[in-house]
Amino acid sequence: MTRLRDRWSGRAAAGVAMAVAGYAVAVWLDMGPQPLPYAVWAVVVLATAYLVINTADVPAAEWQQVPQTMDRVDEASSDLRVLSSHVQSDQPSDALARRLVALARARDPDLGDALWLELADTRRLAPADIDRILTRIEDVRERR
Repeated sequence: MTRLRDRWSGRAAAGVAMAVAGYAVAVWLDMGPQPLPYAVWAVVVLATAYLVINTADVPAAEWQQVPQTMDRVDEASSDLRVLSSHVQSDQPSDALARRLVALARARDPDLGDALWLELADTRRLAPADIDRILTRIEDVRERR
């Protein structure tokens, strides 16, 4: 931490020295610099220069291969596709109901059968009903 503070205090001192020297040269050459705009300009130029200097010595990013786990990534995106098409469709299919029943059966076959009977004639599920069904499925998982 002190090394970083020392490096930045050295950079700040060098920047102030360069800005003062530049202002003195501008006055000496009779360019008529105004102190406030010159100070703002010096801060912007020095900050940009320091950002470039800091990024120049950073090593290139290296990607690490993460071991693939079975976390239902493809299934989750497929579930999201089924859910969004159900919500947006004028004539929804029973795909969401079938997906919910399959999810319930994976957790508890009895719950899957109960949901199958409950959702047999349902075409459109309200968001509250979907939430209620998912909560029932999650409750089975938490009990085990």
